Amino acid sequence: MNLRTRLLRVLAWLAGVCLAGCAAHQPQPALPLGKVTPQMGSSSSELRNYQIADWVAPDDKTLIVSAVDRSLFEARFKHRCDGLRSVDTIAFILQDTPQVDKYPGIVLPNGSRCAFSSVTRLLPTSAPAEH
Repeated sequence: MNLRTRLLRVLAWLAGVCLAGCAAHQPQPALPLGKVTPQMGSSSSELRNYQIADWVAPDDKTLIVSAVDRSLFEARFKHRCDGLRSVDTIAFILQDTPQVDKYPGIVLPNGSRCAFSSVTRLLPTSAPAEH
């Protein structure tokens, strides 16, 4: 085996080792930390303890939450929350106080955490005027 062939094999081996090392140490996305509530269904009476009356997931990127004071909030996720539409319970991640617009995300029954990118209070729509 000549020197050039041997050098190419060593370089290929080093490249493989470097790529394997990079793949093994991928940075993890920042997931919200905090206390996690129990898993609760959208009609659970336990939701009231966390200032929530109900929740619905129209898709895997959005969660609509109804607060106990009847205000509505739209929570958008930083990334798709895969599986959200197929679960019947979720847990909320709490920071300090139970305020719907301060929650950083949710946890699915399988342990997956989904971080909110925004939580927006929805303005109530006005009822149509009667004639």
